[in-house]
Amino acid sequence: MLQRNNLTLAALLLAALTAPAAAFFEDLPVGARQAGFGGQQAGLEDPLGFWANPALSGASRKFETGAHFLASERTPQGPAELRAYGAWALIPRMAYGKMGTFTLGGQYRDDGDGAFSQKTISFGWGTWQLLRGDSGAVDFGANLKILSAAADGGDSASGAALDLGGVFRPDGRHAVGFALLNLNNPAFDAGILKDKAPLTARLGVSERREDYTLSLDLAKRTASSGKKGNFSLNPGVEHAWRTERAGLLFSRAGLFLAERASALSAGLGWKHLASEISYGVSLPLTGAVVPAHSFTLALRFGDRDIEAEYERLIKQEIKYRKDLVEALDESARREARLRDEMASLKAEVDALGARLKDTQEQKAAVSGEKERLAAVVRRQAAAEAELKALADKRAADKLNQARYDFSLDWQGYLKLKSGGAPADVLKASLQRIVTQYQDSGIDISQATVELQRLVR
Repeated sequence: MLQRNNLTLAALLLAALTAPAAAFFEDLPVGARQAGFGGQQAGLEDPLGFWANPALSGASRKFETGAHFLASERTPQGPAELRAYGAWALIPRMAYGKMGTFTLGGQYRDDGDGAFSQKTISFGWGTWQLLRGDSGAVDFGANLKILSAAADGGDSASGAALDLGGVFRPDGRHAVGFALLNLNNPAFDAGILKDKAPLTARLGVSERREDYTLSLDLAKRTASSGKKGNFSLNPGVEHAWRTERAGLLFSRAGLFLAERASALSAGLGWKHLASEISYGVSLPLTGAVVPAHSFTLALRFGDRDIEAEYERLIKQEIKYRKDLVEALDESARREARLRDEMASLKAEVDALGARLKDTQEQKAAVSGEKERLAAVVRRQAAAEAELKALADKRAADKLNQARYDFSLDWQGYLKLKSGGAPADVLKASLQRIVTQYQDSGIDISQATVELQRLVR
């Protein structure tokens, strides 16, 4: 048994001398979209962005889940050989009256064909619109990670790490993020493998346009895997290709510039309804040219078919308009009948007045005519009251129609906004809504406030 342990120890020593050094819990690109951008981005709005900046998860307002895979022979610190697998879930919630998103993620990393493995379980929270002012919104987030490393010989080590992050969104297109990963810089001792999870400081910015997304990320890492810390610069770009019914296609490109680990990246993605598939590839610019591959499958629950939703709303609107037109026509017919009856009653009142004047000398007849006249007057008053009620009802129906039309236009605007429509299109839609309903007598304050926000 002792001889066997010695042979295992010798094999591990030989592997450590002949292969790239294993590193502990480095900031690898998580997800094919991040890989296509060149690496992790602290300011890129992405479902998996919480691994690079815990505050980014707050922007996800629907339940999302998925899995990802990475095969690479390079880390941000230099050469390596690894396979990484992971899954995640984003769960929007409200806590203490504030909106946010709970994140749950797990990763398994295999270095050197089973010679060394790492496991990470992350629990996090990112706020949404926590601090909001005229200049924009600020959000914060944190991840608590449970880390475990094990060598092939059976030695293992566990620990915990804390990630903190913040993001500033001046508007709907720009984001500036800052994060500290592995803030407590935990140390691990797994037999002959001894190292610290590197403390990484990240600063990132991104800009989203109608069909383009641009990003830039800066990162500083402390020493790990027997190498001194390094600094990286990571620009990236994404272009969206819109189709009529087949969803969105994405093309991505990025550059990762760092000592011992520079690489050129590219990626593709396809998003349709509630699902998204992405692929990323990275080619090292130094050392052996062995491409890294990444694949991600994501599912979003709660997304709807926008075309079917619009069709349903249009059918409802047509039915409502038809019923309203019929009600207005019936009211108009009743109003015409009442007008005719009022004219007839007026003529009868005039006739009764004349007869009363002619029969003043006949007291008994006068008494009967007075009672009849009083009854006619009461009928006339009742008819006038009903006519006024009908006029009020028609006015109320027209006001309700205006409110309904405004609610439909407002829902259409919200659909455009949630679908990622450009600010110019949103602004034009709001201007049309405000112009159409500003003199209708209904409350359109939510559209006016939204238009003022866009104009700023």
